[in-house]
Amino acid sequence: MDDLIQNILICGIGGQGVILAGKIISLAAFESGMDIKTSEVHGMSQRGGSVSTHIRYGKKIFSPLIPENKATVILSFDIYETARYICSFANEKTIIISSNQGKISSWTSKNKNDKIENGNGFIDADAVAGLLRANFKSLNLIDDKKIAENLGNIKVSNSVLTGVLSCFTKIKEEIWLKAIEKNVPRKTADLNIKAFLTGRNCYENKIF
Repeated sequence: MDDLIQNILICGIGGQGVILAGKIISLAAFESGMDIKTSEVHGMSQRGGSVSTHIRYGKKIFSPLIPENKATVILSFDIYETARYICSFANEKTIIISSNQGKISSWTSKNKNDKIENGNGFIDADAVAGLLRANFKSLNLIDDKKIAENLGNIKVSNSVLTGVLSCFTKIKEEIWLKAIEKNVPRKTADLNIKAFLTGRNCYENKIF
């Protein structure tokens, strides 16, 4: 990503760590000397509702909301939410970092101009992945859950994906690590840092 305004949209399902990831990214950008604005949209997490966070940073930011089709990066913890949000926020240059798994068994769009054709409204995760690959060149589909399980706790999958995201920024690694330490419980800091670094390594070595 360049030095202009960065628009990062984080999306997922309630309980997947969307808000925590947003806090880590926001603090890392702030500690790098950037002006930053954020906006959180909470869904009905107890019913598997969508949750998203808008993060905008640069030399000077006036609005916290990402304009339509202006996302620099979409960081998604659920493949169905990836399909939901790209329709409003992605463009041909948007970097998409997404889990290749999802918790919702169906996705229905109300936007007739959506880039994803959803047929009768029921698409399995493999079909969504195929459509994403066909429509977006800058797509990084990652088995974050498996990576996190191999590290000992599936709950750090959000840190895995955040680690991948960090590779697309100019924020120094040590700033990211400090941001993680300040936002996660002390007893989980080491594991979250390990997950973050594993995500970075997976992208740098193209291990997906």
